[in-house]
Amino acid sequence: MKFLKYFKEITINKDSNHSFKLLNFEDLTDDELLGVSGGGFSDNLRQKRLEAGWTQEELGKLLFTSKQAVCNWEHGRRQPNLTLLQEMSNLFECSIDALLKERK
Repeated sequence: MKFLKYFKEITINKDSNHSFKLLNFEDLTDDELLGVSGGGFSDNLRQKRLEAGWTQEELGKLLFTSKQAVCNWEHGRRQPNLTLLQEMSNLFECSIDALLKERK
């Protein structure tokens, strides 16, 4: 996948003798960001949540956990336990495999 098309070049002039070129990640919508990523649990969870029309806080309440836990799962900082995965598959009406599998 060519990620460079999602970056834009910015030139910063510190003074007349020095300039810096930086790559800045452009603002993307949730759908665009999901399209750029390779998939996996974090992206699948976020996609399923957005398709259901729930906020992170709403999903957290449905799973009897916190908004922060959902945020951590969606950013790949933490992983839910098997019981929570089963509950997610019930809520989203999909298999656990569909939540965990990377998209091709």
